[in-house]
Amino acid sequence: MARHWTGYTIVAGAALVVACEQAAAPAPNGAAPRGGPQTELVQTAIDLVQQLLLKFEPVSDGTLTLEDPPPFGNTIHVVDRDNKDAWKIDVSSTGMVTFENDNMTCDPSEVPLPPGAVHLTLTQTQDNQHVRLRSTRYHRTYLRDLTRLEYHTCDEANNGQQLPFILLDIDWDGDNAIDDLIFFEPAYQNAVEGGACGVGSHQDVQTEHKWQFWDALRVDGGTFNACYWAVSSSLVSGGTETIGCGPGEFVCSLSDYIGQHPNAAIVNVDGSHGGVQIAHGDASTGDTFDGWVDAFTIGKDINGSNGQTNNSTVTYDFQTP
Repeated sequence: MARHWTGYTIVAGAALVVACEQAAAPAPNGAAPRGGPQTELVQTAIDLVQQLLLKFEPVSDGTLTLEDPPPFGNTIHVVDRDNKDAWKIDVSSTGMVTFENDNMTCDPSEVPLPPGAVHLTLTQTQDNQHVRLRSTRYHRTYLRDLTRLEYHTCDEANNGQQLPFILLDIDWDGDNAIDDLIFFEPAYQNAVEGGACGVGSHQDVQTEHKWQFWDALRVDGGTFNACYWAVSSSLVSGGTETIGCGPGEFVCSLSDYIGQHPNAAIVNVDGSHGGVQIAHGDASTGDTFDGWVDAFTIGKDINGSNGQTNNSTVTYDFQTP
């Protein structure tokens, strides 16, 4: 099933065609010299990327990210409400995030960390509405330093393809500004929908009404084989910052993405909007989403890029208040 990004890809392509035509046309008499086709194309692509980033993310509200380093070792943290343990709810008008167990109707006997889970529901009354739970704890975490990134889902309703997914806000150059958004979607982790990358990720085909495990790193011999797509992809925005790494069969491995952006790091929008997101929705008008997530685990090397070997691995256990 086609993702909702198809329309944006067409818009990007059309804009680039217009830019090419304008750049190729002779300048009017008396006009100042233009920067040339390449300059205009680059600016068009940059503008499109910025539009797509704003489609998903708000402008910073000015709040600062508090110093909240992840603990050393392997720990389990119970999260049962908004604004606990660095997790904050972020929803559109028709979205809802709740922490439940008594009302669970999705494969309740197989909940990974019983009895509860986080429940994400959304009815799309217009395109690209969202329901998200966001963590601010992993600001300035380099993608290369991740050691675990995994979770479990159980979906009761979606658009025929899209389970709860992971969305990461990415900075490439250390200035703490968002340069990209990357998406781990369960649907693209198999050869049927994920193409060549899906072969390497080799995970389950998405199934409704069943708890499923998803590994958003898929480490093998030091390589991250899990499949992602990026807003900066030439296949999404028409830009040149990221080659390949588009939706569907064009997804790329996380190692491929890091190879193109070696200093890519997770960053927060602000103190209220964390760069690690559990998300559902962001699709088309009329789509309904009803899904559950549990046992969300993030592991990272602390200062691993500087030769230190301390590790933090936290599993977030979502429960009813």
